[in-house]
Amino acid sequence: MKITVTGGSGFLGSHVADVLGHKGHKVTIFDKKKSKWIKPNQKMYIGNILNPKDLERVIKDADVVFHFAALADLDEALKRPIETANINISGTVLALELSYKHKIKRFIHASTIYVNSSDGGFYRCSKKAAEDFVEEYHNIFGVDYTVLRFGSLYGERSDNTNGVTNIIN
Repeated sequence: MKITVTGGSGFLGSHVADVLGHKGHKVTIFDKKKSKWIKPNQKMYIGNILNPKDLERVIKDADVVFHFAALADLDEALKRPIETANINISGTVLALELSYKHKIKRFIHASTIYVNSSDGGFYRCSKKAAEDFVEEYHNIFGVDYTVLRFGSLYGERSDNTNGVTNIIN
C-alpha cells in the first residue's frame, strides 16, 4: 500500500513511518525538515503543510494518509496561538480536502487525550477543532478515518521539548 505520513520527521511520525516501511508499505514522508531517521525504502518530501501544491504532491498517489503534522509542543502553542490554529486546524482541513479529492482510502489523524480535558490550552483547542473537521469530512464526503488520541509520549528520538524527557533529565 502507498502511505503518506505528514509530520514524518517528528518523534511519533518517524517511528510510524519505520513500522509501515518494515511491513512492506511504500512510505512517503512529508515534513518541513528532512528526517534524521530516513530509511532507504522511504521517500522524503520537504514542504509546508499549509501549501496546497506541496501537500497535493504527496497525497495524490497515496492510498492512506497518516496525518501527524502539527505544532505539538504545548508551551509553544501557548505562545503562538495563531500559528497553532493555522497548522493544526487549517493544515488538517487542507489534508482532508486533498484526501477527499484524491479518494484516499483512510485518513488517520493524530490527536490528543487533551481534547476531553480542561488542560492543554491552545493545543487542545486546535486538536479538538481538527477532530471535528475530520468527523464532518466523513459525515459530508464519506472520508473514512481513524482518530488516534495520544497521551504523554516518550522514547528514542524524543527531544528536549518532550515533557517526560525533561523530567527524567
